[in-house]
Amino acid sequence: MLLEESLTAVEQLIEKVSAALLAADPSSLEKNSTALRDAAAQFARVLEQSATRGMPLPSSIQKRLDAVGAMLVVHRESLARLSVTTDRQVAGLLPPADPASTYSNGLGARAAKPGVARIYRSAG
Repeated sequence: MLLEESLTAVEQLIEKVSAALLAADPSSLEKNSTALRDAAAQFARVLEQSATRGMPLPSSIQKRLDAVGAMLVVHRESLARLSVTTDRQVAGLLPPADPASTYSNGLGARAAKPGVARIYRSAG
C-alpha cells in the first residue's frame, strides 16, 4: 500500500469518527475507532518502510499529517468531555455508594463480638 493511500484511509476514518462523536453513536464510534487504529498502524508501517528506503516525506503529506494530529487532539478533548457528561448522568441516576447505610447495619455495638443469640444464653 502506498503512503498516499494509507494516509487517505486514515483521514476518511477520522471523518467517520468525528461524525460518530457528533451523533453520540457509541456503536459507530467503536467500530470506526477500531478501524482508525488499524489504519493508523498500517500507515505507520508504510511510513517506516518508506523511511527505511530513504524516501523523504513530501511536504504535502507532512501538512496532512499535521491536520490529522490536530483532529486527534480535538477527538481526545471531545471524548474527555463526553466521559465527564456520561459520569454526571450516571451519578444523577445512581448516586455513589456510601459506606454508611441509612438505617445503620443493624448489628449495633455487638457487631465485633461473635457469639450465640441472646435468647439462648443462660440467666446466670
